[in-house]
Amino acid sequence: MTTSLIVFAVCAALAIVSAIGVVASRNPVYSALFLLGNLLTMAVMFAALNAHFLAVAQIIVYAGAIMVLFLFVIMLLNVKTEERASPLLVVIGGLAAVSFGAALLKSYAAIAHVALPAGAVTGSNNGTVKALGLDLFTNYVFPFEVASLLIIAAIVGAVMLSQKLRPHGPDKTLAAQVVKPQEQGVK
Repeated sequence: MTTSLIVFAVCAALAIVSAIGVVASRNPVYSALFLLGNLLTMAVMFAALNAHFLAVAQIIVYAGAIMVLFLFVIMLLNVKTEERASPLLVVIGGLAAVSFGAALLKSYAAIAHVALPAGAVTGSNNGTVKALGLDLFTNYVFPFEVASLLIIAAIVGAVMLSQKLRPHGPDKTLAAQVVKPQEQGVK
């Protein structure tokens, strides 16, 4: 067994355990922390595959920025722990997961023996930061901008939801909350 295979096996096991923890945890903050662990193990797997740019991007973008937003929204909305689903729903969900896994294995078996065409890899520039940046900002600039607008809309929606949930409402300004010295009896 090579070192990269051992690293992959350990990270794969940790990724599966943390993914189950995301779904099984009743506390949303714990679910977010399990998701952080999953994202970090994925970054280690990228590094083991010599995709160092993807590993760093995984840590900076997902484990850093996106997880901060998730935790910010969870804490802003003050989400309580969820109640357990009925046993019937758990059984149905388990059967759906098993059938989905079987479909994935069947599709993997179908494409595992397909040979790639001779010109599938067009050059040694594939996978570099320069090639990724050129492709992102020339061919995929519209989806990139749409994704940024969707993220902004989600943040604004989370803030608006949290404003409606507060008991004193969003119309209280800072000036209305500050007690003036004359009202305290001080001149």
